[in-house]
Amino acid sequence: MIHRRSRLPAILMLLGLLAFGAGMGFSRNGVGTGAAESQIAQLKMEVGKPDAKPETWLRYGQALQSVKRYSDAAVAYEQVLKVDPYQRDARLACSVCRILLGDREVFFRFMRETVELDPKLAKAIFERPDVSGFLAETRFQGLNRDAIAGSMD
Repeated sequence: MIHRRSRLPAILMLLGLLAFGAGMGFSRNGVGTGAAESQIAQLKMEVGKPDAKPETWLRYGQALQSVKRYSDAAVAYEQVLKVDPYQRDARLACSVCRILLGDREVFFRFMRETVELDPKLAKAIFERPDVSGFLAETRFQGLNRDAIAGSMD
């Protein structure tokens, strides 16, 4: 005689986990809405102060990027880069936003500056799979060569 175990406990556990995830403020596309938007609102107030620190702008950019607000996130990262153009976390995150936004002119200017300031980081950015479409253009190929040459120092 084969004893079958009930699947009911497993189904109930799964439903509980799904309900918990929904209760945590996650939408269908997986982006946090409630908690993330609350954090964004708080950080927006902090960066609105005249003495806002670059670290706060960085956190603000990260929060915006987490909810796919890439244009706003890039602007926040650029605030960090105004104070410290060599800040690698902000520069890398800004490049990702620029890639996702797909504005080739803006990304080209950004990468030209990145090659000048930090060729090793520029080389790493050009090695990303999501940049391959940009590398089809001669001007990006030239920047990539410059990044490779500059990173050998």
